[in-house]
Amino acid sequence: MASATRRPERAARHGVVARVLHWLTVLALVAQYTVGYAMAGAEGLLEPWVEEAYDGDEDLLLPVHVAIGCSILALTVVRYVWRRIVTLPPWPETLSAAGRRFASWTERALYLLLIVMPSSGLALVLLSGEDFEVAARAEWQAPLDLVDDDLLVGVHVASQVLLLVAIALHVGFVLKHQFVDRDRFLRRML
Repeated sequence: MASATRRPERAARHGVVARVLHWLTVLALVAQYTVGYAMAGAEGLLEPWVEEAYDGDEDLLLPVHVAIGCSILALTVVRYVWRRIVTLPPWPETLSAAGRRFASWTERALYLLLIVMPSSGLALVLLSGEDFEVAARAEWQAPLDLVDDDLLVGVHVASQVLLLVAIALHVGFVLKHQFVDRDRFLRRML
C-alpha cells in the first residue's frame, strides 16, 4: 500500500480586485518610468520611438506623462480605500514578526510615494507658473504660480528614486520568500 503524500497547503491569496489593482499599478508604473525616461533624453532603445511618434521632441510626451501620473494617483487612492475595507489574507506561518513589520512598513512607504510622486508632478504643471511645450506649436502654462518649480522638481525626482528603492525592497522581499523560504508568498498576488 502506497503511503499518502501530503500536499503543501495552498497559499492564501488577495481577492481578485486587489490583484487587478496591484497589477494595473505595476503596468502603469512601467509605462510611466518608460515615458519619463524618454522625456529625460530618449537615449538608446526609446530614441527611435520618440523620433517616429514625436519628431524627436521628448517634451511633447508631457501630456502622456501627466495622464499616466493621474492614473497612478487614482489607482493608488482606490487601492488604499480597498485595502482599508477588505480583510487581508493571513500571513504565511514562515513569516516572522520582523518580516511582518518590514512588509507593513514597505507597503506604507509604497502608498506614500505613490501619492507624493504623481502629486508633485501634478503640482508642477498646475502650481509652478512654468510654461511647458505640449504640442508642436502649443504650450501649457501652469495656471497658478504658488510653488517654486525647482522645489517641485526636487520632490518629484526624490520621490521617484525613493519609490524605486521601495519597489526593489518589496520585490526582493517577495522573491526571497518565494524562492528561499519557499512559502509561496508570491502566490498571494497572482
